[in-house]
Amino acid sequence: MFVTSYAPPAIGGGPQVLYTLIKDLPPDIYCILTSFYHIDNISAQNGSWLPGGYIFYDNPKATKATSRTPGGSRQGGGIGRDLAARLKTAIRRLPWVAAITGVPVAIGQVLTIVRRGRRAIRERAIELMVAVSDYGPALIGTYLLHRQTKLPFHVIMFDVYQGNYFFYPGGNLLARIFEPRLISAATIVMVNNQGTKDFYIRRYGPEITSKIRIIYNSTESAPYIEHQSPYDPKSPYTIMFTGRIYWPQIGSLKNLIKAIERMNDLDIRLTIYAPHPPKYIKSLGIDSPKLTLAVAPPSEMPRIQSQADILFLPLAWHTKYPDIIETAIPRKMTDYLIAGRPILVHAPSNSYLVRYAKENNFAEIVDRENIADLQAAIRRLLADPAHAHQLMVNAQRTFFAHHTVEKNVAMFRALFSDQLQSR
Repeated sequence: MFVTSYAPPAIGGGPQVLYTLIKDLPPDIYCILTSFYHIDNISAQNGSWLPGGYIFYDNPKATKATSRTPGGSRQGGGIGRDLAARLKTAIRRLPWVAAITGVPVAIGQVLTIVRRGRRAIRERAIELMVAVSDYGPALIGTYLLHRQTKLPFHVIMFDVYQGNYFFYPGGNLLARIFEPRLISAATIVMVNNQGTKDFYIRRYGPEITSKIRIIYNSTESAPYIEHQSPYDPKSPYTIMFTGRIYWPQIGSLKNLIKAIERMNDLDIRLTIYAPHPPKYIKSLGIDSPKLTLAVAPPSEMPRIQSQADILFLPLAWHTKYPDIIETAIPRKMTDYLIAGRPILVHAPSNSYLVRYAKENNFAEIVDRENIADLQAAIRRLLADPAHAHQLMVNAQRTFFAHHTVEKNVAMFRALFSDQLQSR
Protein backbone atom coordinates (compact mmCIF):
# COMPACT_ATOMS: atom_id res chain seq x y z
CA MET A 1 0.00 0.00 0.00
CA PHE A 2 1.44 3.33 -1.13
CA VAL A 3 0.57 6.13 1.28
CA THR A 4 0.87 9.55 -0.31
CA SER A 5 -0.74 12.96 -0.03
CA TYR A 6 -0.05 13.66 -3.72
CA ALA A 7 -0.75 10.74 -6.03
CA PRO A 8 -0.86 10.50 -9.79
CA PRO A 9 -2.55 11.93 -11.80
CA ALA A 10 -1.37 15.09 -10.01
CA ILE A 11 0.89 16.85 -12.50
CA GLY A 12 4.24 17.62 -10.96
CA GLY A 13 7.50 16.18 -9.68
CA GLY A 14 6.82 13.51 -7.06
CA PRO A 15 3.55 12.16 -8.45
CA GLN A 16 5.04 11.78 -11.93
CA VAL A 17 8.06 9.93 -10.54
CA LEU A 18 5.74 7.64 -8.60
CA TYR A 19 3.65 7.03 -11.72
CA THR A 20 6.73 6.00 -13.71
CA LEU A 21 7.90 3.61 -11.00
CA ILE A 22 4.65 1.72 -10.42
CA LYS A 23 2.51 2.08 -13.55
CA ASP A 24 3.52 -1.34 -14.88
CA LEU A 25 3.10 -3.23 -11.62
CA PRO A 26 0.22 -5.74 -11.67
CA PRO A 27 -2.76 -3.62 -10.58
CA ASP A 28 -3.95 -6.25 -8.11
CA ILE A 29 -0.69 -6.17 -6.17
CA TYR A 30 -0.97 -2.65 -4.79
CA CYS A 31 -3.31 0.15 -3.80
CA ILE A 32 -2.85 3.88 -3.19
CA LEU A 33 -4.08 5.53 -0.02
CA THR A 34 -4.20 9.20 -0.96
CA SER A 35 -5.99 12.54 -0.86
CA PHE A 36 -8.93 13.29 -3.13
CA TYR A 37 -8.54 17.04 -2.66
CA HIS A 38 -4.83 17.20 -3.53
CA ILE A 39 -5.60 16.04 -7.07
CA ASP A 40 -6.54 19.35 -8.66
CA ASN A 41 -9.09 19.62 -11.46
CA ILE A 42 -6.50 20.15 -14.20
CA SER A 43 -4.57 17.06 -13.12
CA ALA A 44 -7.71 14.95 -12.69
CA GLN A 45 -8.66 15.54 -16.31
CA ASN A 46 -5.23 15.78 -17.97
CA GLY A 47 -2.89 13.71 -15.81
CA SER A 48 -2.13 9.99 -15.88
CA TRP A 49 -4.06 7.74 -13.50
CA LEU A 50 -2.52 4.54 -12.19
CA PRO A 51 -4.33 1.27 -12.98
CA GLY A 52 -4.30 0.13 -9.34
CA GLY A 53 -6.97 0.82 -6.75
CA TYR A 54 -7.38 4.23 -5.12
CA ILE A 55 -8.54 4.79 -1.55
CA PHE A 56 -9.28 8.45 -0.84
CA TYR A 57 -8.78 8.92 2.88
CA ASP A 58 -10.37 12.39 2.91
CA ASN A 59 -13.38 11.49 0.72
CA PRO A 60 -14.31 7.83 1.33
CA LYS A 61 -17.22 7.85 -1.13
CA ALA A 62 -15.10 9.05 -4.04
CA THR A 63 -13.85 6.63 -6.67
CA LYS A 64 -11.36 6.90 -9.50
CA ALA A 65 -14.26 7.23 -11.94
CA THR A 66 -16.00 10.08 -10.09
CA SER A 67 -12.64 11.81 -9.53
CA ARG A 68 -12.19 12.31 -13.28
CA THR A 69 -15.37 14.39 -13.62
CA PRO A 70 -15.06 18.10 -14.48
CA GLY A 71 -14.84 20.38 -11.49
CA GLY A 72 -14.00 17.58 -9.08
CA SER A 73 -17.72 16.97 -8.78
CA ARG A 74 -19.57 16.17 -5.59
CA GLN A 75 -20.58 12.76 -6.88
CA GLY A 76 -17.94 11.33 -4.59
CA GLY A 77 -19.35 13.10 -1.57
CA GLY A 78 -18.08 16.07 0.40
CA ILE A 79 -17.13 19.48 -0.94
CA GLY A 80 -16.00 19.95 -4.52
CA ARG A 81 -12.37 20.36 -5.51
CA ASP A 82 -12.87 24.00 -6.51
CA LEU A 83 -13.85 24.96 -2.96
CA ALA A 84 -11.10 22.77 -1.50
CA ALA A 85 -8.54 24.52 -3.71
CA ARG A 86 -9.70 27.93 -2.53
CA LEU A 87 -9.45 26.82 1.09
CA LYS A 88 -5.92 25.50 0.57
CA THR A 89 -4.89 28.76 -1.12
CA ALA A 90 -6.23 30.74 1.82
CA ILE A 91 -4.32 28.56 4.28
CA ARG A 92 -1.07 28.95 2.35
CA ARG A 93 -1.32 32.67 1.63
CA LEU A 94 -2.83 34.01 4.86
CA PRO A 95 -0.53 33.39 7.84
CA TRP A 96 -3.29 33.81 10.41
CA VAL A 97 -5.42 31.19 8.65
CA ALA A 98 -2.46 28.78 8.53
CA ALA A 99 -1.70 29.45 12.20
CA ILE A 100 -5.27 28.63 13.23
CA THR A 101 -5.98 25.71 10.92
CA GLY A 102 -2.62 24.27 9.84
CA VAL A 103 -1.79 21.91 12.71
CA PRO A 104 -5.40 20.75 13.31
CA VAL A 105 -5.81 20.03 9.59
CA ALA A 106 -2.51 18.10 9.44
CA ILE A 107 -3.27 16.09 12.57
CA GLY A 108 -6.79 15.42 11.31
CA GLN A 109 -5.32 14.04 8.08
CA VAL A 110 -2.91 11.83 10.02
CA LEU A 111 -5.75 10.38 12.07
CA THR A 112 -7.83 9.82 8.93
CA ILE A 113 -4.92 8.09 7.20
CA VAL A 114 -4.44 5.81 10.19
CA ARG A 115 -8.15 4.97 10.37
CA ARG A 116 -8.56 4.31 6.65
CA GLY A 117 -5.16 2.61 6.49
CA ARG A 118 -6.01 0.10 9.21
CA ARG A 119 -9.18 -0.81 7.36
CA ALA A 120 -7.32 -1.21 4.05
CA ILE A 121 -4.63 -3.34 5.67
CA ARG A 122 -7.28 -5.64 7.09
CA GLU A 123 -9.49 -5.84 3.98
CA ARG A 124 -6.72 -6.08 1.37
CA ALA A 125 -4.26 -8.24 3.33
CA ILE A 126 -1.49 -5.64 2.97
CA GLU A 127 2.01 -7.01 3.56
CA LEU A 128 4.10 -3.86 3.12
CA MET A 129 3.54 -0.11 3.23
CA VAL A 130 5.41 2.58 1.29
CA ALA A 131 5.33 6.12 2.68
CA VAL A 132 5.86 8.87 0.11
CA SER A 133 7.33 12.13 1.36
CA ASP A 134 4.98 15.07 1.81
CA TYR A 135 4.32 17.84 4.33
CA GLY A 136 3.81 15.33 7.10
CA PRO A 137 0.50 13.41 7.06
CA ALA A 138 1.52 10.49 4.83
CA LEU A 139 4.87 10.02 6.56
CA ILE A 140 3.53 10.30 10.10
CA GLY A 141 0.43 8.28 9.26
CA THR A 142 2.51 5.42 7.86
CA TYR A 143 4.79 5.42 10.88
CA LEU A 144 1.82 5.24 13.26
CA LEU A 145 0.28 2.45 11.20
CA HIS A 146 3.58 0.60 11.47
CA ARG A 147 3.55 1.01 15.25
CA GLN A 148 -0.02 -0.25 15.50
CA THR A 149 0.13 -3.12 13.01
CA LYS A 150 3.85 -4.05 13.06
CA LEU A 151 3.82 -4.06 9.25
CA PRO A 152 7.18 -3.17 7.64
CA PHE A 153 7.41 -0.04 5.54
CA HIS A 154 9.70 1.63 3.03
CA VAL A 155 10.02 5.38 2.59
CA ILE A 156 10.39 7.34 -0.66
CA MET A 157 12.03 10.70 0.05
CA PHE A 158 11.64 13.02 -2.93
CA ASP A 159 12.91 15.82 -0.66
CA VAL A 160 14.29 15.95 2.85
CA TYR A 161 11.53 16.06 5.45
CA GLN A 162 13.00 17.91 8.44
CA GLY A 163 14.04 21.35 7.20
CA ASN A 164 11.49 21.50 4.41
CA TYR A 165 8.93 24.25 3.79
CA PHE A 166 5.70 23.83 5.73
CA PHE A 167 2.77 26.09 5.07
CA TYR A 168 1.60 25.79 8.67
CA PRO A 169 3.36 26.60 11.97
CA GLY A 170 4.36 23.43 13.75
CA GLY A 171 5.23 21.51 10.59
CA ASN A 172 8.94 21.45 11.30
CA LEU A 173 8.35 20.57 14.94
CA LEU A 174 6.48 17.46 13.79
CA ALA A 175 9.29 16.76 11.31
CA ARG A 176 11.95 16.99 14.04
CA ILE A 177 9.96 14.54 16.13
CA PHE A 178 9.08 12.02 13.45
CA GLU A 179 11.89 12.06 10.86
CA PRO A 180 14.42 10.30 13.13
CA ARG A 181 11.78 7.70 13.99
CA LEU A 182 10.91 7.19 10.32
CA ILE A 183 14.53 6.75 9.26
CA SER A 184 15.19 4.36 12.14
CA ALA A 185 12.06 2.22 11.68
CA ALA A 186 11.95 2.07 7.86
CA THR A 187 13.23 -1.04 6.15
CA ILE A 188 14.42 0.90 3.10
CA VAL A 189 14.82 4.66 2.53
CA MET A 190 14.73 5.64 -1.14
CA VAL A 191 16.24 8.94 -2.30
CA ASN A 192 16.71 10.29 -5.82
CA ASN A 193 20.31 11.48 -5.78
CA GLN A 194 23.68 11.05 -4.13
CA GLY A 195 23.46 14.50 -2.52
CA THR A 196 20.38 13.54 -0.49
CA LYS A 197 21.96 10.24 0.50
CA ASP A 198 25.09 12.02 1.74
CA PHE A 199 22.92 14.55 3.59
CA TYR A 200 21.02 11.88 5.53
CA ILE A 201 24.20 9.97 6.37
CA ARG A 202 25.68 13.19 7.80
CA ARG A 203 22.49 13.80 9.77
CA TYR A 204 21.95 10.28 11.18
CA GLY A 205 25.34 8.61 10.93
CA PRO A 206 26.98 5.94 8.77
CA GLU A 207 24.92 3.16 10.35
CA ILE A 208 21.95 4.06 8.10
CA THR A 209 24.02 3.74 4.89
CA SER A 210 22.93 0.16 4.23
CA LYS A 211 19.22 1.02 4.15
CA ILE A 212 19.48 3.98 1.73
CA ARG A 213 18.89 3.27 -1.95
CA ILE A 214 19.23 5.74 -4.80
CA ILE A 215 16.36 5.43 -7.27
CA TYR A 216 16.98 8.19 -9.80
CA ASN A 217 14.13 10.17 -11.29
CA SER A 218 13.43 8.58 -14.66
CA THR A 219 11.29 8.95 -17.75
CA GLU A 220 10.61 7.12 -21.00
CA SER A 221 13.19 8.04 -23.64
CA ALA A 222 11.33 6.90 -26.79
CA PRO A 223 8.79 9.78 -26.96
CA TYR A 224 11.63 12.28 -26.64
CA ILE A 225 13.82 10.67 -29.27
CA GLU A 226 10.84 10.64 -31.64
CA HIS A 227 10.42 14.43 -31.46
CA GLN A 228 14.06 15.51 -31.63
CA SER A 229 15.41 17.69 -34.40
CA PRO A 230 18.70 19.50 -35.05
CA TYR A 231 19.33 22.46 -32.78
CA ASP A 232 18.99 25.61 -34.86
CA PRO A 233 17.75 28.52 -32.71
CA LYS A 234 16.00 31.32 -34.54
CA SER A 235 14.33 34.54 -33.43
CA PRO A 236 11.96 34.86 -31.64
CA TYR A 237 13.81 32.64 -29.19
CA THR A 238 11.93 30.59 -26.60
CA ILE A 239 13.18 29.81 -23.11
CA MET A 240 10.93 27.23 -21.50
CA PHE A 241 10.09 26.09 -17.97
CA THR A 242 7.76 23.13 -17.46
CA GLY A 243 6.14 21.76 -14.31
CA ARG A 244 4.73 23.08 -11.07
CA ILE A 245 6.11 26.29 -9.62
CA TYR A 246 7.15 25.98 -6.00
CA TRP A 247 8.93 28.34 -3.64
CA PRO A 248 12.41 26.91 -4.55
CA GLN A 249 12.08 28.22 -8.13
CA ILE A 250 10.29 31.55 -7.75
CA GLY A 251 13.32 33.78 -7.14
CA SER A 252 15.29 32.39 -10.07
CA LEU A 253 12.30 32.63 -12.42
CA LYS A 254 12.03 36.31 -11.51
CA ASN A 255 15.75 36.70 -12.28
CA LEU A 256 15.19 35.16 -15.70
CA ILE A 257 12.35 37.57 -16.45
CA LYS A 258 14.58 40.52 -15.51
CA ALA A 259 17.34 39.21 -17.74
CA ILE A 260 15.04 38.73 -20.73
CA GLU A 261 13.36 42.11 -20.37
CA ARG A 262 16.73 43.89 -20.37
CA MET A 263 18.03 42.14 -23.53
CA ASN A 264 16.50 44.61 -25.97
CA ASP A 265 18.64 43.51 -28.91
CA LEU A 266 17.19 39.97 -28.91
CA ASP A 267 13.57 38.87 -29.19
CA ILE A 268 13.39 36.32 -26.37
CA ARG A 269 10.21 34.92 -24.87
CA LEU A 270 9.66 32.86 -21.75
CA THR A 271 7.04 30.11 -21.95
CA ILE A 272 5.87 28.37 -18.78
CA TYR A 273 3.83 25.17 -18.90
CA ALA A 274 2.44 24.73 -15.40
CA PRO A 275 -0.79 23.28 -13.97
CA HIS A 276 -1.60 26.50 -12.14
CA PRO A 277 -4.19 29.16 -12.96
CA PRO A 278 -2.52 32.19 -14.58
CA LYS A 279 -3.84 34.40 -11.78
CA TYR A 280 -1.93 32.35 -9.23
CA ILE A 281 1.35 32.49 -11.18
CA LYS A 282 1.05 36.24 -11.58
CA SER A 283 0.32 36.59 -7.86
CA LEU A 284 3.80 35.16 -7.25
CA GLY A 285 5.31 38.12 -9.12
CA ILE A 286 6.00 36.02 -12.22
CA ASP A 287 4.62 38.26 -14.93
CA SER A 288 5.91 39.99 -18.03
CA PRO A 289 4.79 41.03 -21.53
CA LYS A 290 7.35 38.46 -22.70
CA LEU A 291 5.77 35.63 -20.72
CA THR A 292 3.35 33.04 -22.11
CA LEU A 293 1.48 30.72 -19.75
CA ALA A 294 0.10 27.37 -20.88
CA VAL A 295 -1.04 23.97 -19.64
CA ALA A 296 -0.52 20.57 -21.23
CA PRO A 297 -0.67 16.93 -20.08
CA PRO A 298 2.62 15.14 -19.33
CA SER A 299 2.23 13.07 -22.50
CA GLU A 300 2.71 16.24 -24.56
CA MET A 301 5.94 17.31 -22.85
CA PRO A 302 8.35 15.52 -25.23
CA ARG A 303 6.90 17.40 -28.21
CA ILE A 304 6.62 20.71 -26.35
CA GLN A 305 10.09 20.66 -24.80
CA SER A 306 11.67 19.78 -28.14
CA GLN A 307 10.39 23.12 -29.49
CA ALA A 308 12.32 25.21 -26.96
CA ASP A 309 15.59 26.97 -27.67
CA ILE A 310 16.64 26.77 -24.01
CA LEU A 311 15.21 24.70 -21.13
CA PHE A 312 15.42 26.56 -17.83
CA LEU A 313 16.23 24.70 -14.60
CA PRO A 314 16.16 27.00 -11.55
CA LEU A 315 16.67 26.89 -7.79
CA ALA A 316 16.50 30.08 -5.74
CA TRP A 317 18.79 31.97 -3.41
CA HIS A 318 17.94 33.49 0.00
CA THR A 319 15.29 30.97 0.98
CA LYS A 320 14.46 29.93 4.54
CA TYR A 321 15.00 26.28 3.72
CA PRO A 322 18.63 25.78 2.61
CA ASP A 323 18.55 21.99 3.13
CA ILE A 324 16.10 21.66 0.24
CA ILE A 325 18.14 23.90 -2.06
CA GLU A 326 21.26 21.95 -1.16
CA THR A 327 19.81 18.50 -1.93
CA ALA A 328 16.97 18.90 -4.43
CA ILE A 329 17.05 17.46 -7.94
CA PRO A 330 13.91 18.74 -9.71
CA ARG A 331 11.90 16.08 -11.53
CA LYS A 332 11.91 18.16 -14.70
CA MET A 333 15.70 17.78 -14.95
CA THR A 334 15.23 14.18 -16.10
CA ASP A 335 12.97 15.25 -18.96
CA TYR A 336 15.37 18.05 -19.88
CA LEU A 337 18.34 15.66 -20.07
CA ILE A 338 16.76 13.60 -22.86
CA ALA A 339 14.84 16.42 -24.58
CA GLY A 340 17.58 17.32 -27.06
CA ARG A 341 17.71 20.99 -26.15
CA PRO A 342 20.34 22.90 -24.12
CA ILE A 343 19.73 23.30 -20.40
CA LEU A 344 20.35 26.51 -18.49
CA VAL A 345 20.85 25.88 -14.74
CA HIS A 346 20.43 28.92 -12.51
CA ALA A 347 21.02 27.80 -8.93
CA PRO A 348 23.32 28.39 -5.94
CA SER A 349 26.85 27.02 -6.16
CA ASN A 350 26.40 24.82 -3.06
CA SER A 351 23.37 23.00 -4.49
CA TYR A 352 23.72 19.38 -5.51
CA LEU A 353 22.02 20.31 -8.79
CA VAL A 354 24.97 22.54 -9.73
CA ARG A 355 27.45 19.92 -8.56
CA TYR A 356 25.74 17.21 -10.64
CA ALA A 357 25.58 19.47 -13.72
CA LYS A 358 29.27 20.35 -13.40
CA GLU A 359 30.36 16.74 -12.86
CA ASN A 360 28.59 15.70 -16.06
CA ASN A 361 28.93 18.98 -18.00
CA PHE A 362 25.34 18.81 -19.25
CA ALA A 363 24.22 22.42 -18.80
CA GLU A 364 25.21 26.04 -19.03
CA ILE A 365 25.50 27.02 -15.37
CA VAL A 366 24.94 30.36 -13.67
CA ASP A 367 25.61 29.72 -9.99
CA ARG A 368 25.62 33.36 -8.89
CA GLU A 369 22.53 35.50 -8.53
CA ASN A 370 23.73 37.92 -11.16
CA ILE A 371 21.53 39.16 -14.02
CA ALA A 372 24.48 39.99 -16.26
CA ASP A 373 25.85 36.44 -15.87
CA LEU A 374 22.43 35.06 -16.73
CA GLN A 375 22.24 37.22 -19.85
CA ALA A 376 25.73 36.12 -20.92
CA ALA A 377 24.77 32.47 -20.54
CA ILE A 378 21.66 32.94 -22.66
CA ARG A 379 23.65 34.69 -25.36
CA ARG A 380 26.29 31.96 -25.43
CA LEU A 381 23.73 29.18 -25.88
CA LEU A 382 21.95 31.01 -28.69
CA ALA A 383 25.11 32.22 -30.46
CA ASP A 384 27.24 29.07 -30.17
CA PRO A 385 25.28 26.04 -31.44
CA ALA A 386 28.40 23.85 -31.29
CA HIS A 387 28.73 24.51 -27.55
CA ALA A 388 25.01 23.93 -27.04
CA HIS A 389 25.23 20.69 -29.03
CA GLN A 390 28.02 19.35 -26.82
CA LEU A 391 25.97 20.09 -23.70
CA MET A 392 23.04 18.21 -25.24
CA VAL A 393 25.27 15.21 -26.02
CA ASN A 394 26.52 15.21 -22.43
CA ALA A 395 22.98 15.54 -21.12
CA GLN A 396 21.78 12.48 -23.01
CA ARG A 397 24.86 10.53 -21.92
CA THR A 398 23.97 11.38 -18.32
CA PHE A 399 20.37 10.36 -18.91
CA PHE A 400 21.25 6.92 -20.26
CA ALA A 401 23.82 6.38 -17.50
CA HIS A 402 21.43 7.04 -14.61
CA HIS A 403 17.88 8.04 -15.53
CA THR A 404 16.34 5.43 -17.81
CA VAL A 405 13.07 3.88 -16.75
CA GLU A 406 14.42 0.37 -17.31
CA LYS A 407 17.30 0.72 -14.85
CA ASN A 408 15.39 2.51 -12.13
CA VAL A 409 12.21 0.45 -12.30
CA ALA A 410 14.37 -2.69 -12.06
CA MET A 411 16.08 -1.34 -8.94
CA PHE A 412 12.71 -0.29 -7.52
CA ARG A 413 11.08 -3.67 -8.17
CA ALA A 414 14.01 -5.45 -6.53
CA LEU A 415 12.93 -3.84 -3.26
CA PHE A 416 9.57 -5.65 -3.54
CA SER A 417 10.80 -9.02 -4.77
CA ASP A 418 9.09 -10.99 -2.00
CA GLN A 419 5.68 -9.42 -2.70
CA LEU A 420 6.05 -9.82 -6.48
CA GLN A 421 7.09 -13.47 -6.20
CA SER A 422 4.15 -14.25 -3.91
CA ARG A 423 1.73 -13.09 -6.63
